[in-house]
Amino acid sequence: MRTITPPRKACDRLTAAIIGLAMLAPLAACSTGTPDPRAALSSPAPASAVGARMAADADLPEYLVNGDFSYPGAPWGRNMAWNVWPDTGQYATVDTSSPAGRIDGWDAKRFGWTSTQTVGHAGVVELQNHSASGNIYAELAAYEPNTSIYQDIRTTPGTMLVWRLRHTSLNKDYLDRMSVMIGAPGHETAQQATRVSVNGLGDRTGPVGTVIATPSGVDTYDGDTDPWWETYTGEYLVPAGQTVTRLGFLNVDSRSGTQGNLLDDIVLGRLYPLHYDGNGNTRGSTPEQKQ
Repeated sequence: MRTITPPRKACDRLTAAIIGLAMLAPLAACSTGTPDPRAALSSPAPASAVGARMAADADLPEYLVNGDFSYPGAPWGRNMAWNVWPDTGQYATVDTSSPAGRIDGWDAKRFGWTSTQTVGHAGVVELQNHSASGNIYAELAAYEPNTSIYQDIRTTPGTMLVWRLRHTSLNKDYLDRMSVMIGAPGHETAQQATRVSVNGLGDRTGPVGTVIATPSGVDTYDGDTDPWWETYTGEYLVPAGQTVTRLGFLNVDSRSGTQGNLLDDIVLGRLYPLHYDGNGNTRGSTPEQKQ
């Protein structure tokens, strides 16, 4: 029996199609100084927190949850920025340290996200709504520099994960930089990215390396972000023995340690390996075929 691995260019041509088909789709409709982005996620979650996630591997989803950072019933006001406590569903404006309330019927699994933040309340995720359309998105720089937001998912070794996201800087005064970090929890590495759409400020489509940087035309902190997003995509091959994979987004460098790097519309798809026996018979290892 022979095993066929699609050539690199073929995978590249399939990327947009696979993401569009979205075997895995979002739940909703969708510092100063620069650290080495090839290292594992900066400021990793405490060992006890990682252990708690790893101990419940069977409860992890097989797909990315809430890639557009929305949540039903959340009281997000227009032109506001909020901190969300993923473990409790409490929330507060970024100008206050004490929670303003708790989202009714909060389900942490449905929200999906947590962070490597340790200052203040560990794991807080910052969401914003500074857009003419009312769009909700995340800001990677919250209370600490060089932290990340992330999700852990169950994965099948040999599967190609195909990701896509939108990114922009906080405003035109600084070019924020981020990296997509993927790997076994605690052993993530920065991923190669390709820019596939531009915002008219001079960038070109094509490979950008492991650091994503997008200029913005926003004049002020709370200006409309809608016109300034650029889209990036990339691939990750799940290695042998890795049944849990962490997908993280690292604040590499930003306007300040607590401001910068806006992120939205994250989508994760999969390419499964196919095998054929030379007689025209093809089989694969998709979840449906394993049932």
